[in-house]
Amino acid sequence: MPRPLGHIRILLSSRVVFDLEEADRIFAEKGAAEYTDYMRARGAYQKDYDADAMGRKLAPGPLWNFVAAALKLNEAFPGAVEGGLFCKDTAETALPIFRNLDTSGEDISYRISTAGKPLTLQDLKAFGADLFLSRNPSDVQMAIDNDVAAATINFPAGASYERLEGRPLRLWLDGDAVTFGSSAEVGYQRNGLERYIRDEFNAASQGVEAGPFTTLLAKISQLNKGFPKGAQPFELSLLTARGGLAAARVLTTVEKLGVDFNGELYFVSGASKTDVLRAHSPDIFFDDQQTHLIGAASFCPTGHVAYKTGSPIQHFLQEQAKTAPPPSSATP
Repeated sequence: MPRPLGHIRILLSSRVVFDLEEADRIFAEKGAAEYTDYMRARGAYQKDYDADAMGRKLAPGPLWNFVAAALKLNEAFPGAVEGGLFCKDTAETALPIFRNLDTSGEDISYRISTAGKPLTLQDLKAFGADLFLSRNPSDVQMAIDNDVAAATINFPAGASYERLEGRPLRLWLDGDAVTFGSSAEVGYQRNGLERYIRDEFNAASQGVEAGPFTTLLAKISQLNKGFPKGAQPFELSLLTARGGLAAARVLTTVEKLGVDFNGELYFVSGASKTDVLRAHSPDIFFDDQQTHLIGAASFCPTGHVAYKTGSPIQHFLQEQAKTAPPPSSATP
């Protein structure tokens, strides 16, 4: 069946849909056989067997509510979102994951299980992924390097996320190196704040280059245009550390890139982003710097966006690493 124009496809790792942190620890520390027993609830784990799950009953993961809300959009906006599940399990351990999904009622029919192999470009192309969300930084980097919007999802111990029903899917995003490219950020890192502000003010009519999430956001913006204001399936909001004289260039940039932020626009001029996120509780927030994500990760889902290989900021960081002095060794 042909994919509808504007259809957003989100590929999710099993570790963001379900809480598999303990399972991942067991695999890393005790190996595949112990992991298999844990997932199938055999041997020492037999008391945890759930007949419906045909193994272990899994708790919701960090993006459970996000996924449910995304798929629920299809009730009012048919064809808005398609979800896909990716796991590196064998058939034996994928079974309880699939069964937990089957019994949840969530409509994720497209599933990939790779028997231990990492995510590949072929997997992303086969699904037609617009967005990939995972707990594995290497898989996220591969997706970013191949022009698929992607993020590594934070999941602090004990975190759980709730959301209010009956509202659009609310995506909040950083500007530089996420919504658009990183060249302006490099200017700030190289030349300091005063020069950066002057340069951004003077370049207000010139857009920044596209970034890792530009294509996705432009596609969502195009989808939203098919619906009246106030009744659009996605609400896009910007939360950037920029402010003052450096703010206007952002508006020029998103206009040129075809991104319509139909939600909030926050230019916080270096103030804490955590306070804004706490006040608004978005369905997810994406940023390229963990320092802006750590505080918020306890009360709303957050995703770390990697720098694309070959991007201006990645080149700059490589240069910095080459010129940094070697760490001093302690005298015995």
